[in-house]
Amino acid sequence: CFREYFVHKFRAMLGKNRVIFPGEKVLLALSGGPASSAMLRQVQEGLSRETAKRLRFVPGLIYVDEGAVRGQSAAQREQSLAHMKTLLQATGFPYHLAHLEQALELPASILRPGLGGSSEPGPSYKEAVEGFIQQQRQEGDGDGGTSLPGLGTQDTPAGSPAAPHLPATARTQELLRLFEAVETPTAREELLQMLRTHLILQTARTRGYAKVMTGESCTRVAVKLLTNLALGRGAFLAVDTGFVDSRHGDVMVVRPMREYMAKEIAFYNHFFDVPTVIAPPLPTKRREKPSIHRLMERFLLGLQEDFPSTISTVYRYG
Repeated sequence: CFREYFVHKFRAMLGKNRVIFPGEKVLLALSGGPASSAMLRQVQEGLSRETAKRLRFVPGLIYVDEGAVRGQSAAQREQSLAHMKTLLQATGFPYHLAHLEQALELPASILRPGLGGSSEPGPSYKEAVEGFIQQQRQEGDGDGGTSLPGLGTQDTPAGSPAAPHLPATARTQELLRLFEAVETPTAREELLQMLRTHLILQTARTRGYAKVMTGESCTRVAVKLLTNLALGRGAFLAVDTGFVDSRHGDVMVVRPMREYMAKEIAFYNHFFDVPTVIAPPLPTKRREKPSIHRLMERFLLGLQEDFPSTISTVYRYG
């Protein structure tokens, strides 16, 4: 029952919003954590289903290595990368390994809306579905209906090196100097999120992905909601915590896991052996109140222990 409920919630979230068209390339942003790993498993199951409700988009994966700023040594980073590469290869999807250092080489225009923004009229969801079905009928059933065209390893050689090589030491030192120059842990958290977004958007644009899926759970959205208010970002709540973030124009960010509580995801991963990789937090000298992000998370999770509806109430209110 729990599995059926979990699967249905994911598919209902995509079906209700209808922003991902059939045959569209979608980039799944993976951190290796519980939520993004559960999201990957849902996509795998949705693509392999022998029913009319099978997912019909073409997925790709991206993992951003943040080991340099998280206090990991070179050996630890290589070990983590090798582990993630094994997990990514096992999916059979095209995948891309990126290092946070690469964000320093990107132009400043990455976060600006690109060509083909949301202001241009596009096909409706119904038209896109009908067009996809017509295309499938013309191509015939040569693949037996179990895979999508273009779902092989066409992007993999370009997106995955033969071995997980680390960036040059000079580039890593430059990144570390940048983070050391930031005075507060809260600002470091914001900087990390910004650089990560830069890299994911750049990869999506250069590889031809129209949508990016992130694994932010209901718990994470509730924490981000109150954090944004504390940071004076209340005007951006709709795009920062909503299902769709379309401010980047040609690349849309969607959050299909935002209805799931962290506890639900933990149980699902435990019951069905979903592999996860836990990244260490950003190093800080202040253990009591490291950053507004961590403080708000600790506050909400502490309330959640005594009042189980706290997270869902904050989420619904937001």
